[in-house]
Formats: sequence, structure tokens, C-alpha cells
Amino acid sequence: MFLCRRHLTFSPLTAVPSPSGHRPLRPRTPRAPVLASKNPPPRPWLLPRRQWRWRCSSTDAAQPSPPLVEASVSGGGEKKSFWAAVSLIIGTAVGPGMLALPSATIRSGPAPSTVAILLSWAYVVSSIVLVAELSFAAMESGGVDEVSFTGLASSTLGATFGGVVAVVYAALSFSLMVACVAGIGSLVSQLFPALNPALANALFPCFAGVLIAFFPFKAVDGVNRVLCGLMLVSITSLVVTGVSVGRSSMLNSLGHACWSPGAILPAIPVTVLTLGFHVITPFICKIVGDSVYDARRAILIGGAVPLVMVLSWNAVILGLAGATGSARFDDPIKLLLSVNPAALAPVRGFAFAALATSLIGYAVSFPKQLEDTLQLIVNRFSPTQGSVELSDAGGDHGRNEVVLTLAVLIIPIFIVSFFSTAFAKALDFAGVYANCFLFGILPPVMAWIHRSRKKRSPGSCEDILPGGNAVLLVLFIVAVILAFRH
Repeated sequence: MFLCRRHLTFSPLTAVPSPSGHRPLRPRTPRAPVLASKNPPPRPWLLPRRQWRWRCSSTDAAQPSPPLVEASVSGGGEKKSFWAAVSLIIGTAVGPGMLALPSATIRSGPAPSTVAILLSWAYVVSSIVLVAELSFAAMESGGVDEVSFTGLASSTLGATFGGVVAVVYAALSFSLMVACVAGIGSLVSQLFPALNPALANALFPCFAGVLIAFFPFKAVDGVNRVLCGLMLVSITSLVVTGVSVGRSSMLNSLGHACWSPGAILPAIPVTVLTLGFHVITPFICKIVGDSVYDARRAILIGGAVPLVMVLSWNAVILGLAGATGSARFDDPIKLLLSVNPAALAPVRGFAFAALATSLIGYAVSFPKQLEDTLQLIVNRFSPTQGSVELSDAGGDHGRNEVVLTLAVLIIPIFIVSFFSTAFAKALDFAGVYANCFLFGILPPVMAWIHRSRKKRSPGSCEDILPGGNAVLLVLFIVAVILAFRH
């Protein structure tokens, strides 16, 4: 029930005659506070826990947007937390594919590969900042506390093309979750060989599903931070191990440098996929704070930690390759274990933490994406289509969110259990679409459309990625080049 603002209104003081001749001033009786009625008129729908989602169009541009909701309104009880957003970024951005990156950079050498990694990181962060800018603009214009990539694509590219993007994006997110479940199940099976493979695949996904569906986000954030700590400790141990073995050859390896495009370019798509976290960016905008500048700061801080990890790991492995005379190698892990078998435990710890944190990041953001995708499909084939979409209402939303969360974690368990090659196929699918289409070409295109529509109108959001259309064009060209290279 909405309450009007409480206030007391006093009229000007009025003179009242008295027998003594004095004219004391007495205020009139104050008016009672204006409160909402205890029996408000019936509403056609239950009051939603989040506001309506409005699709902007030329016919409703003049209509006022619904007010923004409070910071803690979602079914899972998420609250604004800057450092929770940073830890979620760190956990999702760092994947186990980082350990295999040196096999793609060995041809170019330490110095050229470092430059390529830095440029790839700048490209990835710029693209993610664009998604954050679009997300905050959509939340402010629609009066919602969370948006999805489907909503962004539909509002900028239209319902038809947005539907295509929604299906591809949902398939991408699902393939990433399948890859994480397969990787975690493989690690659990290595630790416990006698364990049933299906049970090994199900242990952590079921734990994550129960945690996300039935516990507040503070508990999810706590588990994610513990896993991030394990990941940082593991990669630090691996780097220290590599430095202790190849300390003398690391400086000598700097002399090997091949600046030809054929040696540098193969590592860029792998680096972009390794450092990217576009999938969770709309959810990050929901929990990071009340300003798009908070999102940009979290993206820069959270993205810088994986960058340091990738640079240090790449330098150490390339130094070891020079120390052992392995000019060509396919598996950096085998190279490290060949010089120090004790590094197996940190390798497994890092891989498990990287996969687990990535799975948590995908699991907290994918239900909203899936919900909007299903809603878009229903509206597409519904006989009555309107510009207003109900995001969630009452307790039904809480139940729907629990069902979606458990479904997106349980279904990959069955896929991985019956298809042993799911991990490799899912990673191949994710690499093609994530680098070439969804996270490369679409963000600058959508940002250009959004900026063209607002035309610097008063009260519109400021562009948080400097450079204007020139930067958008550069990002688009780079994305097209990577698409052909892939």
C-alpha cells in the first residue's frame, strides 16, 4: 500500500480578542496527516515485487516511467554490495581455460603476448562497460531493478531480431553451464575414483542450486568469496612454483619475440574468452550500487585481478618452456608438473575454484535471462500483444525463480552424464558465439543505437565509455576481424 507524504499544514496565525485588551495569537487547529486509506480500491493485479517492464516505443515516449524500486526487492534477497559484485566478476572472469592460454602465446613470446593480452583486456572491458551503460539506461527507463541481455537486444534491435539474440544467448549461457558442470564432475571423479560419475557431476551443482534458491544472496556471496580466495591462493602457489624453478630463464625468455600477426593473433580470441564476463554484467548492475559509475569501477577493479593472474601465469609458463627447452608444448599443466609434481594439488584447486565460481555467476544471472526469453516467446505468439510486460508478481515469482534456478542446474547434470564430450563441444560453441557475435559485435551496435536515440537529451545518462562513435566503430571492426579469424 502506497502512503502519501506525511505533513502538517498550519495556516497563518489569527488574532483572537481577549478581555484584557491583549491580542494573543493562537494558531488554528492543525490538519490531520494525510494517510492512505486502510481499504484501498482493488487492483487488477497483485502488487508486483518488482515494477512493470516497459518496452519503449514512439507511442509511449511521453508517458512517465514507473518509479525505481528499492535496493532489496528480488526474490533471492539480493542487496546492493559493491564488493560482492567485484568478487562475482573475479570468479566468473577467471576460468580454467586460463591455464591453457600459454599454449597459444608460445609462438609470439613473452613481450608480444603481454601486449596482446593487455589489448585484449582493454577490448573486453570496453565492451562490458557498454553493456553496463545499456543495462543502467534500461533499468532507469523501465523502472526495474534487473534487466537481461534479451531485454537490451529487444529494446534496441527490435522484437524480431531480439528474439533471435535471446535464443542464441540462452543457448550460450546454457552451454557455459554445461561446460562448468562437466569440468567440476571430472575433477570430483579424479579425487574420488570410486564415486558414481552421475553423482560426481551432481554434487556441486545441487549444492549451488540449493544455496542460490533457498538462501539469501549474502550466503551465496560468502561461498563465492571463499572460492575466490582458494583460486587466488592456488594461482599464487603455481606462480611461485614456476618462478622458483625457472627464475634464471625467465629473463632470458624475453629475448624471444615474434611480432608477426600470424604468431600474435591466434592468442587474442582465447584471451578474450578467458577474460570476458559479459554474461553476468546485467546482474552486476543490479547489485553493484545505484550509479553506473559504481558499475564501471567494479568492472575495472574486478577485471584487473584476472588480468594480473593471466599475465603472471603466461610469463611463468613461457619462462619454464625456455628453461626446459620445450619450444612447443600442448599442455602447460603437464609442463609444470614435469618440473614439480607437487603442483598437482594447486592445479586442481585452481581449476575447481575457477569452475565453481563461474558456475555460481552463471546460475545467479541465467534465470532472469531465461525468464525474459520465455516471456518474449510467449508475447511473440500471444494473440494480445502489448507494450507492458509483467516481470514478476507476488509469491509466484519466488516459486518461478526457484524452479528456474534448479532447472538450469539439474538439466546440465543429465547432459554431462550421458554425453561425455559435452565439455569440449560446449566450450567450442561458447567460444564461437561469445567472441564473434554476442559479446563482440552486438554491444557497440546496441550502444550506437541507444546513443542515437537519446541525442543528448536533458536528464539522459552520460556515456561512461569515452571516445564517442569512433570508439564504437573501432570495437565493431575488431569484433568483425576476430569473427573471421575464429
